[in-house]
Amino acid sequence: MFGFLVPVIIGLPLFGFLFTALVGRRLGKQAYIVPVGAVGIAWLIGMWVVFNALTGAEPFGEGGFATRLYSWIPAGAFHVDVGFLVDNLTACLLIVVLTIGFLVHVYSIGYMDHDPGYWRFFAYLNLFMVSMLLLVLADSFLVVFVAWELVGLSSYLLIGFWKHKPSAALAAKKAFIVNRVGDVGFALGIMAIFVDTGTLNIQESMTRLTAEGAALPIPVWVVALLVFAGAMGKSAQFPLHVWLPDAMEGPTPVSALIHAATMVNAGVYLVARTNPIFAAGGDAMVVVAAIGIFTAILAASIAMTQTDIKRVLAYSTLSQLGYMFASLGVGAFTAAIFHLMTHGFFKGLLFLGSGSVIHAVHEEQDMRRMGGLASKIPHTYRTMLIGSIAIAGIPPLAGFFSKDEILGEAFKNGFQWVWLIGIVVAVMTAFYMFRLIGLTFWGESRVDPAVEPHIHESPSVMTTPLWLLAIPSIVLGLVLSWPGPPLGTGTGLLAGWLAPVFEHGHELLGRAETPFQLFGIDGGLLLVSIVVAVLGMVTAWRLFGASLGGLRWRPDPERVRSLTARVPFLYRASLNKWWFDDLNHLIFIVVGGRVGAFAWWFDRRVVDDTVNDIAATTVDAGKNLRRVQTGRVQNYALGIALGLIVMAGSFLVLAAR
Repeated sequence: MFGFLVPVIIGLPLFGFLFTALVGRRLGKQAYIVPVGAVGIAWLIGMWVVFNALTGAEPFGEGGFATRLYSWIPAGAFHVDVGFLVDNLTACLLIVVLTIGFLVHVYSIGYMDHDPGYWRFFAYLNLFMVSMLLLVLADSFLVVFVAWELVGLSSYLLIGFWKHKPSAALAAKKAFIVNRVGDVGFALGIMAIFVDTGTLNIQESMTRLTAEGAALPIPVWVVALLVFAGAMGKSAQFPLHVWLPDAMEGPTPVSALIHAATMVNAGVYLVARTNPIFAAGGDAMVVVAAIGIFTAILAASIAMTQTDIKRVLAYSTLSQLGYMFASLGVGAFTAAIFHLMTHGFFKGLLFLGSGSVIHAVHEEQDMRRMGGLASKIPHTYRTMLIGSIAIAGIPPLAGFFSKDEILGEAFKNGFQWVWLIGIVVAVMTAFYMFRLIGLTFWGESRVDPAVEPHIHESPSVMTTPLWLLAIPSIVLGLVLSWPGPPLGTGTGLLAGWLAPVFEHGHELLGRAETPFQLFGIDGGLLLVSIVVAVLGMVTAWRLFGASLGGLRWRPDPERVRSLTARVPFLYRASLNKWWFDDLNHLIFIVVGGRVGAFAWWFDRRVVDDTVNDIAATTVDAGKNLRRVQTGRVQNYALGIALGLIVMAGSFLVLAAR
């Protein structure tokens, strides 16, 4: 039965895409019915598959269930099958992809209601679901790569959906090109895996790459870094992070679905899926941890000063993805997936909430032109407040459990530098999220007077998904860590699910779980984490105004200006995104353009002209020689006679001397 149901999960949105692409234009405002219905049915089937996988029912088990569709490339030693693998890691990703994907589809019914490309938008959303589900379910690296590229195509189409806007078209091209850089590394990694193992099946290649005493032509650490290059591009890690903030030019549901909750998690999933390679790769994991935690603090520092509500959330996504990679790099694989799941829900909530805000204030995205919206759009405010508390790591919401497991595991595994930077990022996260809440919802209204009378709450088709995402943002951390405490026990629900997936990686690292000590190191780490999160939140409250219960603080813009004036360089650097866009413009547009112009001149003036001159000389020589070749015998005889006379005369002259 499951051999049929698993392909159907992908087949339903594929049908929705093809149907909507072909006839959606004729359906007008009813174009959403088939694509939303297809994803809804896929969600029902997917949750049934997930339940059976996580409970270990037949034919699942610790190793998961694999089904083969057909032989794709039977070329001697190079043999690739198209098949699917559903294990507990796949099941966790299916929960995130299908649930958030379905809710975004429902939300889009209201958000995109007045857009002339309504049918086209839902077709693209279904194409994305096909791509992401194929990526998660594939059991072969080559099939994963096909899905990887389809996800990139879907991203390009959705970011540039409003193609009449030059900024959207440029953002789509930027995302596509930057991702191709990482994809080159991933493609080379796949080739290296085949050279080392002779197969591209994920499970078989992992076993052969990490077999004791295996003689490999390409070292495992090289393979790991090549695979990580692909993950860096898709999950926007430094220095390939520059595409994600610009991707906010797409419609807000795109930001929630692709660039917050699902697509950018593909890189985290890839590293988690190939965890034995990284565990056997030695220093490759240190590289992952270093790039991850650097991206976390870099992005958080930029989010502190941004004024576009969606860009704050975009840099927040970069920062939280950095947390996940840092967790993978320190060997806390379960903690990384834990944070992937909780982050998917509360960041999806925050992005959809920001879309509701933008919808209410007539497409305004600058938070400096908002303020005082808490009483005018209460459902949006309350759900975004829940999401902000969750991402800030305030107990008992979901982000507290997953974030603190990352920090705790980093400290106990000997990566104190990762823990220290992570703590700083935690303070910054709490601050910039409540800065966003303060500027958007608290204080006096700064909305355009012409727009203010028309501010209204979003329709129920948009607010219902917000509340449905708010529920897991509150309880998911408690559920997944039940029945154990939040840090380092290995006895929680999620840890039990993922133990078979990460068992080999942990064996290669030689690490064992340590008991939780509430009145020891674990309790101390928890206390520090809570204190810094509360500190960041209260600081933002004090500066940007709050009205919670009996606390009523007014915004203090003078104090904000005074604080920024004390660190002018840091403020300018953050506001200008540390000049990475300017640096890329200098390297690739200015310098690269001049190098390209010189190469074009050299090719045209030196290479082409040299070839053309040789050809012209040859043609001219041929034309001149053609005059000699007349085809008349008497002319040839005359030439021979003249030649003999010249030769005889020359001989006589020489003989006379």
